[in-house]
Amino acid sequence: MDQEFDETVLPALLAWRRREGAGALVTLVHKSASGPRPLGSQLAVSRAGDLVGLISGGCVEGGIAAEARAAMAAGANRTVRFGAGSRYVDLRMPCGGSIDVYVDVTVPTDILAGVAAAVGARRPTVLVTDTARGESWTEAPGPGDDAAFATADLAWRDATVIRRLYRPQPRLVLAGRGPIVPLCAQMATLIGYAVEVLTDDAHAAARAAPHVAAPVRGLAPGAVRATVLDAATAVVTLFHDHDVELPVLRHALASPAFHIGALGSRAAQAARLARLQDEGLPPAALARIEGPAGVAIHAANPAEIATAIVAGMIRAYRTHRPGVEAAAATDVPTAPPVDA
Repeated sequence: MDQEFDETVLPALLAWRRREGAGALVTLVHKSASGPRPLGSQLAVSRAGDLVGLISGGCVEGGIAAEARAAMAAGANRTVRFGAGSRYVDLRMPCGGSIDVYVDVTVPTDILAGVAAAVGARRPTVLVTDTARGESWTEAPGPGDDAAFATADLAWRDATVIRRLYRPQPRLVLAGRGPIVPLCAQMATLIGYAVEVLTDDAHAAARAAPHVAAPVRGLAPGAVRATVLDAATAVVTLFHDHDVELPVLRHALASPAFHIGALGSRAAQAARLARLQDEGLPPAALARIEGPAGVAIHAANPAEIATAIVAGMIRAYRTHRPGVEAAAATDVPTAPPVDA
């Protein structure tokens, strides 16, 4: 995933296509060593060489822009290697090895628009590209994609066909009171999440407002029930009065949310689980609640607690890959490199 770039690459490319009639979509399709960006990372390149997105961390983006401009001028797609074995002897990869990128200047604008619309509607979609024919189409994720996209958002169907998964933007729903609410909202926004906040704490609401994707709402039962929770959504409750959190937790447990966290001590966690169990919720459901929420870093103030909570959410997202079950890296199709 890298939704923070998916959210900007496609809109930028579409804008250039519509305004200038040209624009390249560049995708990282192979790497022979470790690197800062996963397979499937993308760049949009304009006719003038402007860039949106990130593929190498800045090492070879200039060379990529030059190749993209040349491909646009020629009207033909190309696969280019950078690093070891590349004709670009002056562009070295600090991590060693090499990367291959596919420069696509012919993918139809209406197909890109369809992908962007699906992402906006929170529907996963796959852009399929036959690199030998220069043809592209979209399809819904299907059986077997759990493993195919478990560690990266790109998989090879065969030696010439790549499949790039576009996921919905991850979302965080925060329900609570106090200073940790706006701090979590700010941090989650910085890492690319769309944040929604439910609170009756006016001070927390005011501080969270600049960081939310929708107006802050209260904690009335109707507001809780109206909150849509999908498989790309995390829910975290931040209450010291744990009676107030129960409607939110019930709503979260009835959803496919990928992560449910609850603020409080181990004793508070035991009490909440006992109460929910008394209501008839099964152990498998209760096991979904992470409490105390967050990574154990001995956090001692609101900012540290918020950091731990957001880190726990990141861990859950990267472990479970919403909508795609975790799989061993050996299960993921290996990209065939281009000839050196």
